[in-house]
Amino acid sequence: MDVKAVILDVDSTLTAGINKPVVDSAIEACNLLQRKGIKVVIASGRPHYGIPAIEGKIFPDYYIACNGHIFADKDLRVLDAKYLAGNLFARINDFCQKQHIGIFWKFVDGCYVYVYTEKMDQILNSLKMNSVDKHPDENALPVAGALVGTREQMEMVRKEFEEEMDVIDGSYILFDLDQKGISKKTGMEMLEKLTGIKARQCVAFGDSDNDLTMVEYAGLGIAMGNGYDTVKKIADYVTDTAENDGIIKALRKFNII
Repeated sequence: MDVKAVILDVDSTLTAGINKPVVDSAIEACNLLQRKGIKVVIASGRPHYGIPAIEGKIFPDYYIACNGHIFADKDLRVLDAKYLAGNLFARINDFCQKQHIGIFWKFVDGCYVYVYTEKMDQILNSLKMNSVDKHPDENALPVAGALVGTREQMEMVRKEFEEEMDVIDGSYILFDLDQKGISKKTGMEMLEKLTGIKARQCVAFGDSDNDLTMVEYAGLGIAMGNGYDTVKKIADYVTDTAENDGIIKALRKFNII
């Protein structure tokens, strides 16, 4: 396999778990990949400007951010963004407000809270969000959102907007709210458009449902040992857990580094 890029989820893939630091061997793996001329791409539900776990440790060549809604380069310059329709944005906010479901939105320039609940505090802290204010520009539109609440509440949102939005389990009490048909696979398609690197030349690592399309689309899709069964089922290979050096073990097994 002629590997040109390795695409890596962050939480529970590069890190040992939510809000935990990046595993040392994963940092080593990224350095070795880049020394060989292989592109390192971060693919996360988090925005490109809000991934504190990798800051000062991993320096990716590209970001597939907000589950494919944003594609950015190593300097965090946005090269592509998929904006939400204004009418849909308003309808979702109204619904969440009435049902008291926490929601924050991911804009190109920051994350902003539109319905606050106390459950959100720990999530906001992990994103370094100290404010619960809405976007200062009332005409600005987000690319994607995130819901905070119970599974029952998430099913309410899913049912109400099933033709327009995808509600994806992001683990714990966080659920990604993505535009229909946009995913980390979308980001991989943009990678090919901008660099010529094809999916068959990519290795993708992931652990949860927002990684499914990426792991399945890549030439070599790898599920973390600590990952969801849904990801393991469609992966080409299941490696060890993130904590037990799953990334570097898999890259060595397939002679990529």
